Amino acid sequence: MKRLGFILCLSLMIVLMAASMSFAADLTLEKTIPEEGKDDLNPQNVAIKLIFSEKISDPVAIAANAGSFAITDAKGKAVSFEPLYNEAKYPNEVWLQISSTLEQNSAYKVMVAEGMQSSAGNILNESLVMNFSTRNTEADTTGYMVLMVLMIVGMMVFTILDTKRKLKKESEAKEEEKRVNPYKVAKRTGKSVEEVVARTEKEKAQAEKRKARVAKRQLAEQEEDKAPARPGVIRVKSLRPISEKGYATPQSFIEERLARERAKAAEKEKARQQQTKSKGSKQKQRKKK
Repeated sequence: MKRLGFILCLSLMIVLMAASMSFAADLTLEKTIPEEGKDDLNPQNVAIKLIFSEKISDPVAIAANAGSFAITDAKGKAVSFEPLYNEAKYPNEVWLQISSTLEQNSAYKVMVAEGMQSSAGNILNESLVMNFSTRNTEADTTGYMVLMVLMIVGMMVFTILDTKRKLKKESEAKEEEKRVNPYKVAKRTGKSVEEVVARTEKEKAQAEKRKARVAKRQLAEQEEDKAPARPGVIRVKSLRPISEKGYATPQSFIEERLARERAKAAEKEKARQQQTKSKGSKQKQRKKK
């Protein structure tokens, strides 16, 4: 009886230990960004996000998992990357930031090695592979160029049609002004046909007078620009020296100007002498006192 109980206890302990070992190996990859089979990634600045079921971002786990990740191209050539962790915000995640620009329209693999462990000591019991591909950016550029050309052509067509429509409206408005139907206007306004005709003729005459005044004013301004301000004086747009036209300054003008300058200098000297005399007389008077 004792022997049977011992066998049962030993069996129970073996079952519990096996269950504990199977639980300890339960580290799983829950999600990847991009997803498995994604085939339209931009080849620039690619980062692969791996999200696990447990925390993997403490220093011990990071050191233990240093060689657990790999990225290769279609030929099996290794692609350089840097694993990035953020224990505070993303404790269960690792971002594999690819260092260089990938080839466009090419396939790549991300591999996670068996035996990767979490911060709690649980391990990944099988290796994992995730596939993704980059898209053809040349086709994207061609598509953008085609869209740009279509937009430019559309804008040009719209501008041309809009201009034609405006010109047509202006032409119709002018034609409508010319073809004033006095009977319709009289019916609409309640005035007699004679009054409408007289008013139309009056408005036309006023418009012609306005045009004539504007034309006359413009002509007068042009004639004023051409005509000299005084006889013998030519109107110019800006001051220019006489020598620019090849003329010499008249000698009489030079002599007259020199005479005026000498007269001004003589007056200043006379005023200075008088001021000096007045100061001397005042000083003599002070000495006598």
